[in-house]
Amino acid sequence: MTLPSKVTSGDDDTPDIIDFAFIKHVLVSKAGLPADPITPDATLLQAGIDSMAVTVLSMALEDRLGLVLTEHTLSQAPTVAALADLVAERATV
Repeated sequence: MTLPSKVTSGDDDTPDIIDFAFIKHVLVSKAGLPADPITPDATLLQAGIDSMAVTVLSMALEDRLGLVLTEHTLSQAPTVAALADLVAERATV
């Protein structure tokens, strides 16, 4: 289950909530992945999230949120929902 994380920033490019929808949006819009396979219960492999997509996500998180998460850390998530949860957790720390 993805727990949304509220992020406060004056930057228009910074999302208000870090959740599954935000992660999916980044993967589709920035990494060019197709949206349909990216579901909360999908593994990263099933969702088509390869090492390049993880790198793009890592860079987008740093650019948009100032959040530094390594590709290794991101790729350890067992599902897309777990990936979103990890990002939400780290965004509030």
